[in-house]
Amino acid sequence: MATTTIPEPAPADQAPAPRGLPGAAQKWWRDHPVLAGQLRGFAFVAVICTVISMAIFASLRPAVGTQWANVVSLVLCSVLNTELNRRISFGVTDRHLWWRDQRRGLWVMLLALAMTSGSLWLLHQASPEASVPLELAVIVLGNVASAVTRFLLLRYWIFRRVRHGRPASRQDEHQSS
Repeated sequence: MATTTIPEPAPADQAPAPRGLPGAAQKWWRDHPVLAGQLRGFAFVAVICTVISMAIFASLRPAVGTQWANVVSLVLCSVLNTELNRRISFGVTDRHLWWRDQRRGLWVMLLALAMTSGSLWLLHQASPEASVPLELAVIVLGNVASAVTRFLLLRYWIFRRVRHGRPASRQDEHQSS
């Protein structure tokens, strides 16, 4: 008579890992909790700021034109974006280095401005009578394109003092000025 063995159940604290791409993604998120939290916060802030920026753009566009509406919406949302990323993505809640962080955030905004203004300029070269929804789509795509660069600059330049999930020391902050 043949005997069959019953496989031992996995320990309660060690569930079997899903396979394939979803499993690899889950493992990556578990293995990099600080970066994962920063990315989640950054995505949340990006959605909020994109919606606000698009509302400002759409409301100003008829009065001041496409490029000025873009500039005003980006400048206003840059301060909000940097502040929300300070708090939500990188956990910086004190006011120490606030002005420096905001100044650097404005430099990062200039990159987004160049990308969105350039993409609007290209759109109007290709289609001078582009609709507002098409302009909004181009701006959103330009913002998405600059988002990766924005996150990297926030993480490795502006908030490098908290990149590894540790509070910044005064010495770290003076060295990064």
